[in-house]
Amino acid sequence: MKKIFLLFTLVIFSLSITQAQTTNIFAEYSMLEVEFYENGAGDLKSENINSYVLGVSSAFELSKNIDFIGSVGMSEGFNYNFLIGNLSWNLSDHFNLFAGAGVYVIDDERWVPVGLDGNEPSNNEFGMQVGLSLQLSKSLGLTMKYNILEEKEDYEAGSMSINGLSFGVILK
Repeated sequence: MKKIFLLFTLVIFSLSITQAQTTNIFAEYSMLEVEFYENGAGDLKSENINSYVLGVSSAFELSKNIDFIGSVGMSEGFNYNFLIGNLSWNLSDHFNLFAGAGVYVIDDERWVPVGLDGNEPSNNEFGMQVGLSLQLSKSLGLTMKYNILEEKEDYEAGSMSINGLSFGVILK
């Protein structure tokens, strides 16, 4: 399923790259706080997990100060794939603030979902992120993001959570 999702998103994404104004490759280091149940049962464990992210993004100008940025990629360390859409506010030629949401397919052996409120368990999660980016030159930039992949919902019902901070480089 992971390979099918990745192939599908890459095909859709590559079709949209032809219309994009800029395409970037990015690499990030993420520090995630993950709360999970070992093997889907037992006591709730909280671990700080380091993860490495690699992805491709394309930016489309919506107006003079607002861009839409679509990203697809994968993470190792805590394994997941993602497809994200962000709105970026260009505060200057080199500094942007962005916020967005996306779909995450979590494929880590530590993540064993349980269905809440009678729902079926799923490794597909909706997540959000906010961050900022700074372009140092025409081909190099820095980024910082706060990611919420799964918000803590209900301790008694067995809800798990993932959130964290990531730092990275952007190559054009």
